[in-house]
Amino acid sequence: MWLILMVVFSVGCDAEKLGVRLPRGGISMMNQATIKRDLWHMTDPRIGGRVPGSSGARRVAKYIARRMGYYGLKPAFEDGFRRNLGPSVGEMICGVKPGSGEQAVVVAALDPGIGTVSAIPITGLLSLVATFQGPDAPMHSLYFCVIPQAGGLKGFVSSGPVPYQQVLESFTLGTLTGTKLRVEHGPVLGPVRSRLLHSGPLTPGISDDIGQLDYGTILKRLEEVYSLVASVD
Repeated sequence: MWLILMVVFSVGCDAEKLGVRLPRGGISMMNQATIKRDLWHMTDPRIGGRVPGSSGARRVAKYIARRMGYYGLKPAFEDGFRRNLGPSVGEMICGVKPGSGEQAVVVAALDPGIGTVSAIPITGLLSLVATFQGPDAPMHSLYFCVIPQAGGLKGFVSSGPVPYQQVLESFTLGTLTGTKLRVEHGPVLGPVRSRLLHSGPLTPGISDDIGQLDYGTILKRLEEVYSLVASVD
């Protein structure tokens, strides 16, 4: 047994030395530095904001799609990760980790198209994607989607990548900067009642400066979210 473990470890180390990225998965894949980096890329003032239909919004959508692909998700739509829902609504970005069964689990973050703190659920969603990188197929297909707030979850029902009749569970990420994760009932969509995962109202006076945010707290909330999502499979 020890010999097998040593061989596996040796092969893994050699592959990584050669620049081959081996998917590991699990909660250890999340870290504060990655959350901060993703948040910066989506809120960098030089992109000109995320207002639906703007060049900045398209750049952010492209970045999100690229990150989903990096973590091994497959494009959820026939023509890629992105679906334009209209100039006044914005783009839906979805990736999928195909499962062995017909049912699906959806994890979504709504994007209002403005603000730094409001982008935290999106960065959280990207970090969650990394935790499901393992080589084995999950029991249920996992869909990770960033949805324009203007369209809401109803936009997922009408324009999403999977019929809602196949959805077993639906999670929507909300605030993640508080000290306790709350699990509340979300809207009923088809046969499924979604669950809203959030940490309560934003702390008064919370800064929009990414350097002032408490990434340790955000990471703890994401670890709790991971436990809830992973328990479905």
